[in-house]
Amino acid sequence: MQIGQMTKWFWLAVGLVAALPAVAQDAPAASDASMPAHRPRIGLVLGGGGARGLAHIGVLKVLAENHIPVDCVVGTSIGALVGGSYAAGQTADTMIDRSGKTDWDTLFQSGLPRQQMSYRQKQDDNMHLAPIDVGVRDDGSLALPKSAIDTQKIETLLRDLTYSGTARNFDELSVPFRAIATDLETGEMVVMGDGDLVTAMRASMAVPGVFPPVARSEHLLVDGGLSRNLAVDVARKMCADVVIAVDVASPPLKRDGINTIFDVAAQYTRLMIVQNQRPQIASLKQDDVLITPSLGNLESTDFAKAKDFILAGEKATRQQLVNLQRYALPTAAYEQWEQAREDRRLQPKPIDSIQVERMNRVNPDVLSRNVDVELGKNLDSTEFHDQLSRLYARGDFSQLDYELLDDGAGQKLRLIPVEKDWGPNYLNFGIALGTDFENASPYALLARYRRTWLNSLGAEASLSLRAGDTMALAGEFYQPLQIDGYAFIAPNFSIQSSPLAVYEGDNEIGQFRLYKQQGGIDLGSGFSRYGEARVGIMAEHAHASGVVGGIWTGDGVVALPDLYQSDYGLRVSLTFDQLDNADFPTSGTQVHFSAYQAVSGSSDTASYGRASLNARQGFSLGETSGYLLVKAQATRNGDDAFIDTSWLGGFLNLSSYPYQGLIGDKFIYGRVALYRPLPFLNTESKRTMIGMAAESGKVYSSALDTGDEKWHYSGVGFIAVDSFLGPLYLGAAYGDNRQWRYYLTLGNPF
Repeated sequence: MQIGQMTKWFWLAVGLVAALPAVAQDAPAASDASMPAHRPRIGLVLGGGGARGLAHIGVLKVLAENHIPVDCVVGTSIGALVGGSYAAGQTADTMIDRSGKTDWDTLFQSGLPRQQMSYRQKQDDNMHLAPIDVGVRDDGSLALPKSAIDTQKIETLLRDLTYSGTARNFDELSVPFRAIATDLETGEMVVMGDGDLVTAMRASMAVPGVFPPVARSEHLLVDGGLSRNLAVDVARKMCADVVIAVDVASPPLKRDGINTIFDVAAQYTRLMIVQNQRPQIASLKQDDVLITPSLGNLESTDFAKAKDFILAGEKATRQQLVNLQRYALPTAAYEQWEQAREDRRLQPKPIDSIQVERMNRVNPDVLSRNVDVELGKNLDSTEFHDQLSRLYARGDFSQLDYELLDDGAGQKLRLIPVEKDWGPNYLNFGIALGTDFENASPYALLARYRRTWLNSLGAEASLSLRAGDTMALAGEFYQPLQIDGYAFIAPNFSIQSSPLAVYEGDNEIGQFRLYKQQGGIDLGSGFSRYGEARVGIMAEHAHASGVVGGIWTGDGVVALPDLYQSDYGLRVSLTFDQLDNADFPTSGTQVHFSAYQAVSGSSDTASYGRASLNARQGFSLGETSGYLLVKAQATRNGDDAFIDTSWLGGFLNLSSYPYQGLIGDKFIYGRVALYRPLPFLNTESKRTMIGMAAESGKVYSSALDTGDEKWHYSGVGFIAVDSFLGPLYLGAAYGDNRQWRYYLTLGNPF
């Protein structure tokens, strides 16, 4: 028994010793910093869906919280934006912070903020032209832009999200990445895995007709959702043993939701995406995970609701944790994986060469004078983007794209200026009309023609037409004397015929027809986006003919007289414009001063002179904004001069008085206006506001009217829409004349 017991214990001890290695291997698994030897590789597939794709950020947040690694990412459209940023090294937390700070409304508006635009572009606001350039080819055919929105500001955001860097191959990113786009010519899917990362992201999200297509290699690329909105097959070929797919596509509309032509167009796109998604979703296997956030009434354009989308992504991912947690790593192993991802984060490299794509019309010196990049140093993205903004503000380009191409030790900067290919001749149209529901209904149809880059210095010819109760034709040949436009010469002319009412009290007793012709040549200097100064010579002629009514004298009613004025002299003007909005500013200043002195002319006007000032200051008081406006005109020895006769009366021009109710060539007028948004009436394309204004003015005697030379007052309340065609007002006014007056205007022709 003793020998048997000893033998039993001996073999038991041997068994325990033999088992120790296995125990030693299994026990540390929860805390061992090394990666599991045979864990499945996980591919994350992020689908397209506009703003709905911000839910992807919430998905990434929950994956990180639960230590679920991602071995490769494939993104389409907004999925490429989020996936490319993550692959560059961003985390869910940094993307959440950035989404909250981004002004999405401004980001998806075409063009630059008004304060950054060139002064010559700001002059368009004076005519309330619709912001669409219709191209006129040299053969007379018409053309339109290829997209409604440029991606100039989006490019800046994407560069920030990718640390102003790139990689030769997207497998070298912190997480291997592929972006999906569609060849606009063939409709085939294009998988992008090398080159400039931001260009790939832009191409993947280039919604046709909304954003411009992207030229890349031999392809012209648009949104990847048209060919593969959820690229499960690409992830499998790339790395994935297991696929986590996130579907954020907008579902097809129900029949009762298809009511307009826009609904039909939207349904067409939704069905196209659903059709190419179905086979990809059907290919998912038992071990794969499909996450479909419940986004309810959140639309693909609701970027301002980023927080709601992110929370929806988090919620949907947590609901799938029972299927996801089997792929989680132990804490130490996940920290090691995350540290390795951080170590591979994109880093900017020195710029070692610069290449500029060839242009057809614009002088290349425009780029060399406005873009300055120091070789051998990392790109200062903030300064470089400011340079591009100043260059873009000239209005010569539809896009100013660039690529960063990694060549090992450094990066090559490839600048791609995209000229407006629907030019170089442009037509713009506009409309202005209104009524006071009584006697006045002024209106105008507006058109302007421009021909740009007539020579290597950027000469431009323009012709403007106004047709309505006032007829006007004006033209200018703008010839820069330097490529930077700091000095220019500008021959110009204008012809105008307009009605001019004569009032006795509140009653219109007659009407003149005022004809004016002016011509001259200016020498000036432009101050980029701030303004310009001019000095020049001008000749002018005017004829006022009484066409209706007469003036009561002691001898009875005398017909309105015919008046004539001719002179020539010197003129000067100075303009500064930094308003953030031409009609409803919240900040900025605008000042225009002009003066003219006749040196010779008809006997009564040989010493005639005039000066005018128009100044406006925008401000904000919380949600309420407004502006203070002052305008004035004065004449010298102008008792018989009438060419610059002006008036008060009409909407927002001493609103309780009738249109042209107070006539004079000397006046002073002031207005303070306040307005605040009506959120329940606002959309992405227009702002609706409620507001009020207080006005005061005084008109002095002139050759056409004696004037009462008293101060007058008006108060006006209005609802306004900052629309595509100009400001739309519905207003009511009351003033010291004890008269109510009501208005409906578009573009305010009063």
